[in-house]
Amino acid sequence: MFRKKLIWTVVFLGGLAGCATGPRLTPQSHKLVQLRVALGVGYMRQGQLGLARNELAQALATDPTDAAALSAMAIAEERLREPAKAAHYFRKGLSLHPHDGNLQNNYGAFLCGQGDVKQAIRHFKAALHSPLYATPQIADLNMGVCLMRTTQRKAAIHYFHRAQALAPALADPYYYLARIRYKGHEWHRAKVDLHQYLQLTRSAQALFLGVKIGRALGDKKLIRFCATRLLGNYGRTAQARRVEAWQRKGQLFGHP
Repeated sequence: MFRKKLIWTVVFLGGLAGCATGPRLTPQSHKLVQLRVALGVGYMRQGQLGLARNELAQALATDPTDAAALSAMAIAEERLREPAKAAHYFRKGLSLHPHDGNLQNNYGAFLCGQGDVKQAIRHFKAALHSPLYATPQIADLNMGVCLMRTTQRKAAIHYFHRAQALAPALADPYYYLARIRYKGHEWHRAKVDLHQYLQLTRSAQALFLGVKIGRALGDKKLIRFCATRLLGNYGRTAQARRVEAWQRKGQLFGHP
């Protein structure tokens, strides 16, 4: 089953976007908080969630109001499958820093993952209205991804186009647009969007989509290109197994 990916953002700006008055820290303590948050985020990226939680807890013990620490801790708790704890840290962060675009985006991503699309959209919009939010293309992208859970196809396309306009090198909008076009039987347009994505990056999901678009169009060249790279680089994925099954049955070049 396709799983739509939402993007979290964490920055280390020491309260520039917030309005909370935190504890008076020495410059050394402030740097230590930033270092612990950076370490926590690094551990999360490596999948070491226990170590991440420990570093972020120590950061919050020094400064319980730090926006980046609160946001990162919420993300860590969500990945540890503790949604109630994650929601607690998000709400605390936003009560202290209501204009922090990263917190708003991340809470929106969390809510969308929990199935609360209506509230998620509200927080993505709040992120976009934050004057100091440095990556509005991410909130636009997340808005589009979340809207794909609804029937609001045109709205999702609108936000993907906004993300593209802000960050042409961001690959994900092209992939999601290709998915929408494919689902709507706009196969030629889907092929164009997917081509743009594959010019920037590769993934098993995108290559599998390329195979399906190729089958819909009867485009054997596209099928061969995507199937070869899918099987060669992502051979253990569910998508590769599906393509292998089509090959065994002589159905790879057939219409889906």
